[in-house]
Amino acid sequence: MDSEKLTRNYYSKLIRLPSTEALSIWVGAEVGLSFLRSLSDGFTYLTGFLVYLSLSLISLHRRVRTFLAMAGMFGIIYLIISFFPLVIPLSFGLFIPLMTYVMLIDYGDFTSPGLTTLIGLISALSTFPRNIELVIAFYLIVGLFSYLYLILVNRKGKSVTGIPSLNIVRPFLKAMSYRRDEEVENFLEKISTEFHSSTLVLKLGDVLLVLPRIHFGMYGKVGSSLFPYQLEELVNNKVMVFHGPGSHEIDLASSKESRKLAQIISSKIREGNWKELRFEGIKFLSEDRFRMTSLVFDHITLNFSERPGYGIDDLPGGLWDESLKTGNFLVDCHNESLKEEIGHRDERALREFVSKKIPATEERPLLVGYGESEINSTCEGICSRKVKALIVGDGDKKIVIAYVFANNANEETGKLLREKFGNLYEKVILVTPDDHSCTGTSFGNLYTPAEPCPQILEALEKAIKNAEANLKKVEASYMIVDAKVKVIGKFISLMVEGLEQVGSFAMRTFWIPVIFPYVALIILLLGNYLVKF
Repeated sequence: MDSEKLTRNYYSKLIRLPSTEALSIWVGAEVGLSFLRSLSDGFTYLTGFLVYLSLSLISLHRRVRTFLAMAGMFGIIYLIISFFPLVIPLSFGLFIPLMTYVMLIDYGDFTSPGLTTLIGLISALSTFPRNIELVIAFYLIVGLFSYLYLILVNRKGKSVTGIPSLNIVRPFLKAMSYRRDEEVENFLEKISTEFHSSTLVLKLGDVLLVLPRIHFGMYGKVGSSLFPYQLEELVNNKVMVFHGPGSHEIDLASSKESRKLAQIISSKIREGNWKELRFEGIKFLSEDRFRMTSLVFDHITLNFSERPGYGIDDLPGGLWDESLKTGNFLVDCHNESLKEEIGHRDERALREFVSKKIPATEERPLLVGYGESEINSTCEGICSRKVKALIVGDGDKKIVIAYVFANNANEETGKLLREKFGNLYEKVILVTPDDHSCTGTSFGNLYTPAEPCPQILEALEKAIKNAEANLKKVEASYMIVDAKVKVIGKFISLMVEGLEQVGSFAMRTFWIPVIFPYVALIILLLGNYLVKF
């Protein structure tokens, strides 16, 4: 199951509403037209519309733009129905299903259809209908149908995740509507599971390379999305935080949990219980479709993993267990968007690679230089303007790691980087930390990988020059920091499966409640006519 593609598909369906001013003009014009129609149809026509608008605004007072958008769409139908006076009292019921969907963000599964039905019924009664029994029957039938549909959707989700669908979706919708991330984090805390996380901290002189056993998600400020920034702030040192194996199953449950882990790691760094390392050089290795640039030490190896031509994104999380046994650690460079999913073949190759310990060789000099710079303008896909460069040499070979805060990168971005600096170094490696801090922050687009941008290259050039200026021989040491944290765990897989099954069902069927009032209206009017006849 391609979870990213699935999430992108549904996220792309979210829309940004026009401005409040534009919507207000739209609704204002409809009120004006309704006034003009009421001159011929009677002022009860305008009264019903004003009552409906007032009650809807009270219900949606925290989402005025949403109210205006719904009022504008209803106004069109109401103006058309003005040419059919007998239908006017029933017209407010035609929007019960759509208003129910909108209300679900703020109200419960029973309250939403109940409230929209009540709003419609009161508006209908304010027009003083002749056949009150028919009006009441119509609103109750439509409201009940909407409620039964919600029950069906909830059951679909509960059969997959054990939790009703709307109980999962609602916190995310609230977070997007009100920028209230705590709604999502409270939910994630409830479903989270305790997890033993290990973090490799490699000290190269005064530079720290950090590889935590967590994933930097879910999105924005939620979960561990801000972890690289939090640790950098606490350590207040030259630090690069890398993405290791694992995906959203090891997202931390909240930003608070993320900061707690960052504090534990920074505290251990300050304590300074380092284990000394002997540097044995830089190696360029391969395993099937993967290319590794390896910093080899006597006790550990740090491998910068790439999958040229196929893309790389979230290596299998189970590789961590083997790495902790052998000391053979993987950095997911996250530097080329996926063209082909990482499958069983790739997992077997990586498991084979990390299970081996690279044979010891003679000691080599360790040369390290670190530099930073800033991108001077906005580039698509960049989450922070800061860029970093790390140069590592062994007296024979020299590589540069170019670090950009982004969620993966366009293949062309890495290619341009290699073309610009490839003649100066044996290897030029673009690395992103799979930065989710700018994921899901705009409607319709989940995220954009770092796109080719001259300003990125210019900033990295400055950072590399700074790193060259600081290049010097250093000593290496490391530590493993263990901590218990709360992660989302396997529930994320159930959520994705639920999204696939329930989302597919909802996309196929959501229109049924929407058209039901029109069908019911025709049947009731026809039945009423036949009875009279």
